[in-house]
Amino acid sequence: MLREMQYELIHKKCQESAINTLWEIFNPSHGAWTGLKELGFENFSKRREAFLWTLERLLSEGHIKLHKNGKILEFPIQEQIESFRKFWPKTDKPYPNHPDADFYLWFFDPECPAGIAWRQDDGNYEIFE
Repeated sequence: MLREMQYELIHKKCQESAINTLWEIFNPSHGAWTGLKELGFENFSKRREAFLWTLERLLSEGHIKLHKNGKILEFPIQEQIESFRKFWPKTDKPYPNHPDADFYLWFFDPECPAGIAWRQDDGNYEIFE
C-alpha cells in the first residue's frame, strides 16, 4: 500500500483539514506533490482502498475520530470503515445528473457516513467540516 514516508506526509499535509481534503490527496492531479503518483491511483478502486487504509490508520493511531453531524462516533473503528465501504459511490461520478460535479462533494452529502475530527495538542478533538 503506502510507504511509511508517504503516510507521514499525508498525515502532515491533511492535519486539521476536512475529510474531503484527505480524499483529494489521492487524486492523480494532486498526487505529484505527495509522492503518490507512481502508485497508480488513477484507478478509482485503488484510490478508495488507499483512502480507507489511511483513514483506518489515522483512527487507530488516535490522530482523528469520525463524527456525524457533530457527534463523535463511538462504535469500533472497523465498523466505521465498513460504513464507508457500504455507502461509497460506485464510480468517481456519484451524481449522474451533474457530470461535472467533483467526487469530493460526496463528503458533504448526507449519505456520507462521517466527517473528521483531528486531535489537538490538548488531547481534545476538533471537528473540521
